[in-house]
Amino acid sequence: MQIHCIDNANLCSVEKIKSNSAAMIINDLYKKYFQKSKIFMYPLLGFERGNVVPEEVYFSISDKYKPEDRKLVLVYDPRMDLKYESFKEDRLVNHKLLHERLEDQNGNDIFVFDMSSFAADWDLFISGKYSQMSLKIRNKILNFFEKNSGNYIYVNSFLFPEKWFKRYAEILDVSEELLKEVGELCDVPNLVKEEFKLVLKEECHTLLSQDFPEIKVQFNQCDRCNGQGYIPRYNHISNGICFKCYGKKSEKPLIA
Repeated sequence: MQIHCIDNANLCSVEKIKSNSAAMIINDLYKKYFQKSKIFMYPLLGFERGNVVPEEVYFSISDKYKPEDRKLVLVYDPRMDLKYESFKEDRLVNHKLLHERLEDQNGNDIFVFDMSSFAADWDLFISGKYSQMSLKIRNKILNFFEKNSGNYIYVNSFLFPEKWFKRYAEILDVSEELLKEVGELCDVPNLVKEEFKLVLKEECHTLLSQDFPEIKVQFNQCDRCNGQGYIPRYNHISNGICFKCYGKKSEKPLIA
């Protein structure tokens, strides 16, 4: 059983939750998919909330990195934020976990971080076992979000579901025991949506710079006019043009 929650662009809206004295209560669930790597892994890089945020976050790159390679992929559009260049130089290029830096065909900066230092938690994450990640890591993820915000309360329910089984059961109209049996209140990562389809900038120019093999065209000389295109003794008929090759001096060409 999968439980789908919160939208990728906006984890929740204020209409979905309401204050109840000191606590906040979840009143509805989002059914659209949201990028799991952006919610659960991005906070582990140590960037403070409010910094320049990536356009998207992934945990694999097509034909380059698989989920089990433990690489977190951040995609930035340099044109979207005036603060990006300074953030890039101060925080991104000097990050201790930075593994590789690329540029795609759209001019986006791609930063690949090695998350091997979080190996055990990473493996639980890609398996959708968010509540089984270490307490230290779960607290770090949760503390990235502003307390008592919609994001915070939803992420809290994903990381510490035992506190929320009853409420989710009420919303979904299922038994609490069923949710406890499932064990998680958030669906597993979608491997397709969490994979970045990378086309490098250099690859866009490959065809222009590639050396193609030489193509040789051989022509079969017309055997009726001996490759002259006309027959002198028939000058009185259409100026002697050869009716076999029609003046082209050869028959159909062959490509070698």
